[in-house]
Amino acid sequence: MQTKFAKRVTTASRSFTRTILDLTAQSSIISFAGGLPDAALFPRDSIEKHAKKLFETEDNRLFQYSNASGVEALKVEIAKKYVGTTSAEIMLTNGSQQGLDLVCKTFLDEKDCIIVEDPSYLAALGLFHMYNATIKAAPLNANGVDTVVLEALFRDYSPKFFYTIPIFQNPTGYSYTLETRKEVVRIAKKYNVILLEDSPYEALRYDGVQTTAFADLLPELTIALGTFSKTLAPDFRIGWMRAPKEIISALTLSKESTDLQNSKFFQHICAKMMQSGELQEHTKTLIQYYRPKRDAMVKALHTYFKESIEFVVPEGGMFIWVNFKKCDDSMKLFDVAIKKGVAFVPGSVFFADKRVSSYGRLNYTNSSLEQIEDGVKKLHDAYIELS
Repeated sequence: MQTKFAKRVTTASRSFTRTILDLTAQSSIISFAGGLPDAALFPRDSIEKHAKKLFETEDNRLFQYSNASGVEALKVEIAKKYVGTTSAEIMLTNGSQQGLDLVCKTFLDEKDCIIVEDPSYLAALGLFHMYNATIKAAPLNANGVDTVVLEALFRDYSPKFFYTIPIFQNPTGYSYTLETRKEVVRIAKKYNVILLEDSPYEALRYDGVQTTAFADLLPELTIALGTFSKTLAPDFRIGWMRAPKEIISALTLSKESTDLQNSKFFQHICAKMMQSGELQEHTKTLIQYYRPKRDAMVKALHTYFKESIEFVVPEGGMFIWVNFKKCDDSMKLFDVAIKKGVAFVPGSVFFADKRVSSYGRLNYTNSSLEQIEDGVKKLHDAYIELS
């Protein structure tokens, strides 16, 4: 039987995300590939405590259908993260990935233009391709997006939105300076372009000072995405969106036709942990464990690779973006590295045009200090073999 799939499915390629997750499941591979938190650090005791309390204090209505926008108590807590924001401007999503999908579903018609950073988050790029968007990319550097190119793209293509990860960007780990942020705001105002601000890693800051989000600098033109997957537990699938009320209303309609609502149970647990301050304390614990891992990877890269690579030490997040200067195609390095027993993500998958790249993304949060040392050594062995 010939199955009549939609064109968006038949033209889609298998996401490299699946390859990453498959690799992380293999115990024989040291994986610097996925953006996974350290499972040993999940706050199991706090989760169990609040789950028991819910069973003791709530009746069966806890498991009944509810509204699409999410648990009010959790929306109130999230709203506190933004200046002058109320719970009516917050909507809960099934992870921030669903937030991206709902924005596409709500705003994009066939061939509509969007702007992304170059490079950008690979799962977002895959989603944008499935909606058959016209994707234009603005180069990224350690200070943020190239605003001269960005303004030209806004002027020439009138995009529906600019997708940006301004804090500890995925894959680069770069963060926008305040000067760059203000220039992006000026350009967005001038051309009336929505800023789709994705900030999954902002709580994981090891150095430096907190910067002002686009949601606070330009709230009327910003849709902010956030998630608890990196600070609480990915399996809870709790993300959120902060946007003006009229945009939240439109996004809610899209969500209602997608899944009606998120599960409330874990939202209640998350709200309780925020109200008690437990989640904030847990995040401090994550930072205490992740900072030494970042430092260990930086040290190992310098020790083994010396001047043969280039990278910027990130102030937070989960990734280091490495330029393997002696390897024009990091996908070839990936193939050799797998045979050595270590995985990373080749840079080409993070570019909208999938061009060959000498860069690669390395994750340090999901490996032990010993694995980081051993894995970087194996990666260097592969690098030498390929060189």
